[in-house]
Amino acid sequence: MNMKTLPDFWFEPLAWIDGQWHPGGETVTVRNPATGEKIAEVSRADAAVVTLAIEGAVKAQRTWREVSAVERGMVLKRTAALLLARKDEFARLLTAEQGKPYSQAAGEVEYAASFFQWFGEEARRVYGRIAAHPEAGREFFIEHKPAGVAGLITPWNFPLAQGAKKVAAALAAGCSAVWKPAELTPLIALAIGPLMRQAGLPDGVLQIVPGRGSVVGALLAEHPAVRVLSLTGSTATGSALMVAAAPGIKRLSLELGGNAPFIVLPDADLDFVAEQLMRLKLFVSGQVCVTANRVFVHADAEAALAEKLAEKIRAARLGNGLAEGIEAGPLIHRQACREIGELVEQAVAAGAEIVAENRSYEGDATLREGSFFPPTLLVGVNEWRPLKAEIPFGGIKHSGIGGEEGLREFLETQVISMPKSILAS
Repeated sequence: MNMKTLPDFWFEPLAWIDGQWHPGGETVTVRNPATGEKIAEVSRADAAVVTLAIEGAVKAQRTWREVSAVERGMVLKRTAALLLARKDEFARLLTAEQGKPYSQAAGEVEYAASFFQWFGEEARRVYGRIAAHPEAGREFFIEHKPAGVAGLITPWNFPLAQGAKKVAAALAAGCSAVWKPAELTPLIALAIGPLMRQAGLPDGVLQIVPGRGSVVGALLAEHPAVRVLSLTGSTATGSALMVAAAPGIKRLSLELGGNAPFIVLPDADLDFVAEQLMRLKLFVSGQVCVTANRVFVHADAEAALAEKLAEKIRAARLGNGLAEGIEAGPLIHRQACREIGELVEQAVAAGAEIVAENRSYEGDATLREGSFFPPTLLVGVNEWRPLKAEIPFGGIKHSGIGGEEGLREFLETQVISMPKSILAS
């Protein structure tokens, strides 16, 4: 079987601050979840390092906000081009660090590049407007200004794409940003720092600080210089950050949780249903907030669909995502395997039946230390409910606070009343 390899690092496993690498205090080991092998020891930013990053971002913000929208957009579009030119390297790094198959990782690189391209165009579309004034001879001039330093917190399931979405939007709006990647997947974020510098981004506009949420995330929420806080993560984390950010009246953009039903009616095309359901469940090994978490099947379709799904589950190609032809990789870590295992045990104890599972990875000695869990088909779970209020990786879907209109999250609206004569001139 052909196997891709981890690329040589073009970055350091340290915080990226003001265009330089800064060590923190302790380190955390990043491992390949497919094999358990150590990839790197990454520095955890302590409070002093996070503060340094924020202060540098404040300084950079003063000049970046004055850079023309066209030039900001050009930096982002050059980043997109550089990212696509190095798609293979980024995809291999992403697969090694996160575990998803190479094909999915390559797709995420393209997806991330599309955000840089999109917001590179959107940068020039921050329009002001003139509105009627109740007083004769005057009008309101409404303009949108960069909100200030943005704190960005991203998850481990789409560490590159989610980071690109937040970073590109913030920078396009004229904000500087301090990015805290997930502790499980910090390398792909650190790889972006020197890439954006190569694209022409001034030092300090993007700071990247890996570390504990209790340190980095807390400081981003509490520091008065951080004016926008954007999180994609769990509902519990979002709630905690809301409380921490409340005294500073920060703008919040929260994308939280996920638990989606998949409903199959009796007249459905079951071949199509089985294909789509397997695609959803194998994508990032089901670790996606919008995947199908619960499957409701009409009794008339249950037996036929179960048979089709069982066949597909047994045929799925599982393994190290760097190997050719792999459809699904490991879960993110061993704890996730234990939690999923507990759910299966609870369901079986409550009367559910295991119809099919796939343990094909067990024959590969290189995967024994990996965090694999067999794709499993259970039927008859009608009366079962998980003992935990929140199932692994899920929780109840909350729409969150903030819109999904890109630049708007990072802009501050100002309304200025002035005489018509000034506006006319």
